[in-house]
Amino acid sequence: MQAAAFAQLVVRAYKNDKGIFSKKVNAEELIPKTANDKQKALFLFYVIQLDYAVRSQNLYTGAQRLFLTNPSFFSPHYINNLPPKELEKILRKYLKPRYINEAIRRYKENSRILIKKYQGDPRKIFQWSNSAEEVLQILRNFRGFGPKIGNFFVRTMINTFNYSYPDIEDLLPPVDVHDVKIAYLLGFVNSPEMTNKNIKKVKNLWSNACKKAGVSWLIFDKALWLLGSEGQPKSKNDIFKLLDRVPFSTLQN
Repeated sequence: MQAAAFAQLVVRAYKNDKGIFSKKVNAEELIPKTANDKQKALFLFYVIQLDYAVRSQNLYTGAQRLFLTNPSFFSPHYINNLPPKELEKILRKYLKPRYINEAIRRYKENSRILIKKYQGDPRKIFQWSNSAEEVLQILRNFRGFGPKIGNFFVRTMINTFNYSYPDIEDLLPPVDVHDVKIAYLLGFVNSPEMTNKNIKKVKNLWSNACKKAGVSWLIFDKALWLLGSEGQPKSKNDIFKLLDRVPFSTLQN
């Protein structure tokens, strides 16, 4: 079985709405429909930085409810002026982060940076950068935007606003427990454990697979998350069933 063949198959199924991909619930699809472009960018910026140690669907459902209730909330100036206790109350009611103190700190610190350096608009980070690597380096200055959240945010912004960089396919995709588990079930790694070594191995595995297959990791990563998070496969055969019962033979060497 080749990783490149799997990547190609997954992207094809995703684009054709096959199997688990008949319903797309990635971050890019969960942006409020009534939001303008700046609101879209801010929504992604604030929700994605909390997309860890929490059920993603609950997070985005709560964020959508909050936007409908108070669209002004997703604004660095609004959050910067909000008393910590009031911010805590809103976060607990709608976004329900597991680590509330860290969530408050991220929102406060990142709002100040966004106002001071980027006119309160996350799009400026991308518009003022000449490469995807430069964007990532800038994001490292924001609290919580490490290799997973930072790369995830880059993916969603590029998919949403069609930013173009010459080095985008050289970025390693963000990897979470679902990506590692799928790699393990398919026999590409020996363990599903989220060790630094394993995470690095899986990042390079999927990156090289996408390049070899001629598909963009920006699409493959969306599909892989749906396959793992929404599909919850427990075996290799489960994965194929989720891909609309694709014959196992199509993935053989």
